[in-house]
Amino acid sequence: MVNTEAAVAVETLGPLTPDVQDGLDALVLQSGWNQTPQDWAFFSREGTVCVVRDVQGRIIASGAVLPHAAQVAWISMILVAPDLRGRGLGRAVFLHCLALVKAAGRTACLDATPDGQRLYSQFSFVPVYGVTRWQRAARPQVVPTTRGPELADSKTLAVLDAPLPALLEDFLARPDAACVRSSEGFAIVRRGRIAHQIGPLLALTEAGAAELMKRAAHGLAGLVFMDVPDERALLARQLRDAGFTQQRSFMRMVLGEQPPRGQTHFIHAIAGPEFG
Repeated sequence: MVNTEAAVAVETLGPLTPDVQDGLDALVLQSGWNQTPQDWAFFSREGTVCVVRDVQGRIIASGAVLPHAAQVAWISMILVAPDLRGRGLGRAVFLHCLALVKAAGRTACLDATPDGQRLYSQFSFVPVYGVTRWQRAARPQVVPTTRGPELADSKTLAVLDAPLPALLEDFLARPDAACVRSSEGFAIVRRGRIAHQIGPLLALTEAGAAELMKRAAHGLAGLVFMDVPDERALLARQLRDAGFTQQRSFMRMVLGEQPPRGQTHFIHAIAGPEFG
């Protein structure tokens, strides 16, 4: 068991070993989250993964820091084993990640649940905009998907999604990913642990985004997630018409002064709260 009387020791990991990977995957499974081993590998390769272990060496809490461009870093993947929640482990990992961001001279950002928003507000994080996770229930795959031939190179797509071109490259290299393109923009679809995730979806207009959403979701079997900024009212109506329902909400938050928001008017679905 963890000695909650003592300070929590947070470890900054190097390259992921198979045993560490298994421990991180177990946290995702226990928490019912959607991340895959490929996601953890990306966090480790492009950012930093932090963990807490018990006396037997089992990973019981995690966090990740992912640099964005030159000024910003994303904090995410704050997970705690269900039987050890409420003991300050998640808070300790978060503070460790925050210290890493500050040491690098970057601005910390994150996507918070309602409970998390109350916690992060205590550390001077301020709201930027809300995001809602939309979910479509599982259904049979009635037609074969034809999205694969529409794959584009990551440099072309990164024109609209400049902060994390490496993430686009990683998504497009996955065998279960696909990219839907139009003259308006693009949407990437990838398979998560429990659901397909549509995002990022970038488009010049909401009408163009709605059409990309329909094409991306068409024929997908199983659960489908899509994380959409709350100001996208037209897309929200289209999602309801397509059988999606609201699952949960997030608040995009930043520490201190808000960083440049970039091309946010193009963003109609984010890659996921873990990626920013």
